[in-house]
Amino acid sequence: MIHSIKKYIHKRPLLSLLFLLILTLPITLHFVFWGLVSLKAPRYQGEIRSDKLTSKATVIRDEVGIPHIVGEDAKSAYFALGFTMAQDRIFQMELQRRIGKGELTEIFGEKLIPSDQFLKSLLLKQTAEIYANQTKHIYPEAWEQLDWFLEGVNHFLETEPLPIEYTILGIKPRPFDRVDAISFLFYMGFSFAEGIKSDSLYSIMESELVDRSASELFPRYDFEPNASILESQPGFKKLTSNLPIPNVNPKNDLKGSEIKSSLSRSNKDITNLKQLVTFVSSLNLPIEPLEGSNSWLVGPSRSASGGAVLANDPHIALSNPGAWYEAYIEYPGYENYGYFLSIIPFPLIAHNRDKAWGLTMLEQDDVNLYMETIEAGKYKSGSNWKDLTYYKDEIKQKDGTKIPFEVAITNHGPIITEHIKGYKGRPVSLYWAHHHLDNPLLDVLYKMGKSKSFQELDSASSMIGAPGLNFSYADKNGNIAYYAVGRFPILKSGNPRKILEGSTGENDVIGYVPSKDNPKIINPKNGIIVTANNLVTSGRLPGLGKPEGNWQPPDRFQRLVGILETQEKWSLEELAAIQNDTVSSFAPEYLEILFSSVKEPKTLGGKKVLEILKNWNFEHFPESQGAAVYDVFFYITMKELLIDEMGPEHFELYGDMAEYWNAYRRFIRNPNSNYWDDLRTVGTLETRTDILNRSIELTARYLEKNVSASPSLWKWKNLYKIKHPHPLGVLPLIGGVFNIGPLPSAGGAEVVNNLKYKLMKEDWTAMAGPSKRRVIDYGRFEESVTQLPIGNSGNLGSPFYGNLVDDYINGVHRKILYSKSQVGDGKYRLEFQPK
Repeated sequence: MIHSIKKYIHKRPLLSLLFLLILTLPITLHFVFWGLVSLKAPRYQGEIRSDKLTSKATVIRDEVGIPHIVGEDAKSAYFALGFTMAQDRIFQMELQRRIGKGELTEIFGEKLIPSDQFLKSLLLKQTAEIYANQTKHIYPEAWEQLDWFLEGVNHFLETEPLPIEYTILGIKPRPFDRVDAISFLFYMGFSFAEGIKSDSLYSIMESELVDRSASELFPRYDFEPNASILESQPGFKKLTSNLPIPNVNPKNDLKGSEIKSSLSRSNKDITNLKQLVTFVSSLNLPIEPLEGSNSWLVGPSRSASGGAVLANDPHIALSNPGAWYEAYIEYPGYENYGYFLSIIPFPLIAHNRDKAWGLTMLEQDDVNLYMETIEAGKYKSGSNWKDLTYYKDEIKQKDGTKIPFEVAITNHGPIITEHIKGYKGRPVSLYWAHHHLDNPLLDVLYKMGKSKSFQELDSASSMIGAPGLNFSYADKNGNIAYYAVGRFPILKSGNPRKILEGSTGENDVIGYVPSKDNPKIINPKNGIIVTANNLVTSGRLPGLGKPEGNWQPPDRFQRLVGILETQEKWSLEELAAIQNDTVSSFAPEYLEILFSSVKEPKTLGGKKVLEILKNWNFEHFPESQGAAVYDVFFYITMKELLIDEMGPEHFELYGDMAEYWNAYRRFIRNPNSNYWDDLRTVGTLETRTDILNRSIELTARYLEKNVSASPSLWKWKNLYKIKHPHPLGVLPLIGGVFNIGPLPSAGGAEVVNNLKYKLMKEDWTAMAGPSKRRVIDYGRFEESVTQLPIGNSGNLGSPFYGNLVDDYINGVHRKILYSKSQVGDGKYRLEFQPK
């Protein structure tokens, strides 16, 4: 056969040439592509000269690509920082500014028009323009330093080759300006997507349920004891735990009550609310909001080194490049080793020899949705009709044409339903504290980096209007402290968990809890402070009462508290190991209920499911059978419990919120809930026992179908992966080159190593997790450690592209190189000189 083909081609030279081209085309394209990538690789050695520089700066990159920037003055240091970040992250910076300003359509095409409309409706660009163009700033030097940083970025654009993404998309970047940076900084306060979805879904479910209470689906912490930051911190010593404690060198096998609202809804309103939910859920945003985070502080009395210790791992959507840019910067009077948004010159998280701070999301409810009454350009507010105001902009398309854009604004905020295709219901406005309060985030970040004590850090962070954040602090003097920052809105009618009536004025925000009354813990006697996006306090705040929020499930907080109570002194290595912990803290209670309820399974598969669960150690490691079986069983039981009431679409949306996990904890403890009855089986009244028994069998079927017919292969690594997707990873043929993963890994949902997946979509690829990990020990400062998920560089031609992914998967911390003696000559050296 092959001989016949050769003979046929030999007689026809043109066909022979064509056949040869077809055979060699993939190889040719491969070399052309990687040749272009190599030509566009960043220049890490040599000399940079610019007339913008006023003195010398040096950038030394260590063995893993972390830049250590030392400038003879602030201007040269920030210029060098901007240039250095652009070398590694310029395309990420391009996306960041386009997200902040709603300009994605111009490079990605008309499919992104709805996303741009939504982003412009958030008024991020508008508020950024206001702050950027002010004649007086709280700290003028902060804005001057931003300008110097942007000069470094723009010098890179003018003089250096751009990475391959620009060639693929056929775009040429314009210079970066203040509004680009501040728009994206405000976008990072966009932690309220869950609030929009949960308030809408609550309202829908409340209207549709019969003989069921919507509040059971949205319990938050109504039934959770021992789970609040202020009241539930670890004690001194409690050596009574039935859960495994993390190994110092973890061995990974891979190198309430409802508040009534005045809103009365018609069926038409509910129909259109479904459109709102569908719209928000389908938004294609390349960078997702923050997903959670862990943080704990250990005082000198509880640390083995005798110094204060900070451990922090913020959780953000996984991506390539990652969320944080890791760098050290020094100039006379200033030094910080920090984790930066790549478009901002000041670190959000940092440390130096004097102090260290970290952050987690506070998750307080600073967002509300309002149904508005609008007629003839006016909106109803109490007994008055007021004029709408408008923000006008335009959306530029790839061909250069422009689409006019206009968003109407009420006293509550922008109307976010105006541009939803097919939406015909009452307009819905978005209240966000960011729009109603001073929110000088750049000034705050500048001052935090310059602060010398926890009082100064608290004073600086107290200027934040939104988002809500938990700040953790430790210093060389042995102080540890926790601060809740961001504002708690006070509503006239109280804060329900659903969409509010906007026309009466009875649901309006009438004030905010004063910043001085925000929760704090300073140098507690127990010596430890833990936060994990859990309820900030079970008590009352002045003028507000019990705070509402989109609190994340208490599992991680309770697990951390449980671990840290088991011994009095903790070493740096032990605290680092805890960051890799994969134990499900709810599993023992959950499985005890299961084992006491379940009957002997009828099938071999069901019996195997039960056997594996009985022998599981509650950990989520790649070789674990129990992890795979447990998480599938959790999902199947949740589905059998709720799919009949919610339907597939609402059930899938419910999975995007923390509430499903909070609710399930309550459901599994409450055998008397009406939800256990399956509405699909008319004439039969199911119990919790019935649903658990059914789920055992369905779990076996699911694993047999989706993992393997052989139970020996029901392993976590055969079901669960993690992936760091690149914005161009969806492209045919070459997209896979940019993505990192999917890869097997330890971790799971609502464990300390919180690598979360889209459970209700049956997508077992983790989409969010620790965006960096670090432990700063002031008793052993130069031995402090960190992890960065995939490395610093997003440039495909860089030797530091994806270079740290194996360490992340295997839970390996690396030493933070801080002092000049630790850094030494580094791997590369780039000198910046005045022209």
